[in-house]
Amino acid sequence: MLLLGLFALTNLVQAQTTLSLKQAYELALENNFSIQIASNELEIAKRNNVIGNAGMLPSLNGVVNQDNQVVDTKQKFLNGAENNRDGAKSNSLNASVEMNWTLFNGMKMFATKRKLAEFEAMGKLRLKQQMENTLSRVAKAYLDALLAKEQLAIAEQVLSIGEKRLQVAKAKLEAGKSPKSEVLNVQVNLQADKAAARRLEASYKNSKLNLLQLLGLQTSFNFELSDSWVSQEALSYEAFKESAMQQNSGIQLSKLSKELAQTQLGELKADRYPSLQLRSGYNYNKQESEVGFLQSSNNTGFHYGLGLNLNIFNGFDTDRKIGIAKINQKSAELLFKDSLLKLEIAVAQAYEMYAANRALFQFEESNVLLAKENFELAREQQANGLLSINDLRIAEVNYMQSMQRKFQAAYEAKLSEIELKRLSGKLLQQ
Repeated sequence: MLLLGLFALTNLVQAQTTLSLKQAYELALENNFSIQIASNELEIAKRNNVIGNAGMLPSLNGVVNQDNQVVDTKQKFLNGAENNRDGAKSNSLNASVEMNWTLFNGMKMFATKRKLAEFEAMGKLRLKQQMENTLSRVAKAYLDALLAKEQLAIAEQVLSIGEKRLQVAKAKLEAGKSPKSEVLNVQVNLQADKAAARRLEASYKNSKLNLLQLLGLQTSFNFELSDSWVSQEALSYEAFKESAMQQNSGIQLSKLSKELAQTQLGELKADRYPSLQLRSGYNYNKQESEVGFLQSSNNTGFHYGLGLNLNIFNGFDTDRKIGIAKINQKSAELLFKDSLLKLEIAVAQAYEMYAANRALFQFEESNVLLAKENFELAREQQANGLLSINDLRIAEVNYMQSMQRKFQAAYEAKLSEIELKRLSGKLLQQ
């Protein structure tokens, strides 16, 4: 299934010319560089979360030393004998395998293992948070491009109407039914509309480039947007609030930070207890010499024993570290409470914005119908000579502005909906 998914994404990049918001999410999760970095950091935390890194396993070291000497020796014994030798050679070979295993250190190794597991859990949450934040930015970039597309479509509609109006004005001028000033006025308005359309076209292209950056795609990927942004579902505040308190990645990270502070405190308290080590090893020693009392020797042997280490006094350094850890623990608890309060307020504000923008969209939707009816009536009256060209322009502008307000309200309502889903931990479930 994974290979099929990757194949589908590859085909999308190579061939597809339309892009939905869901497909943009999939591409971002696959290609976004910030997500990949967070994933690498999680992999590091996973590799660190092993019992060996917590000090639960023994250490085993092998050592081999070879020493060679060339010496000049002059020896004189009590019985009068002498032993003089120039360039006498001697060598020694030492090899050993040593094991050191901490059997007890005040349960510090278990606290360290818990700390490593908490680091891994925090890495998972940071990856989730990065994915949520990236999808939120992708959604905004997508909606920015979609809004620019709709505004460009309105501008092109205005241009089409303006071209037709210019033709009518010129025909009236030639028939002697209107002054030249009316034609010039239409031309001035048309030029202004063309300039506005060019600016919107540039804005649309730049919005698509911003989206491509978040998707991790090259600028050669040509696409058009396919989604509508109007939310059809009515969202429940209580459901989002409950979900946010349980699934919000920021709250979960804050809670884990509180637990980590407690674990680190336990890790430091373990320094007050003695540590017990099991030591064992095997040694091999060989010596050869051309001078001296011993010509050669070979020693092999096994040794073992226990070591006890007790920190009797270290300048109150342990007490200082524990005191600081307790303060950090209190700070972590306060940060958790502060995060809960901020999240509750953020959800309430996001929902108020969502409800207000949704109601505003419904209002603007009905207003568009009125403005459209007024514009069509004005166009009919102007064609019959009952309305001036300037009054028709005013009706046209009112109609186009009402459509722009409608799309703006839809855009803001959808952004509020996405923010609600991000805060409640539901954005990745789409």
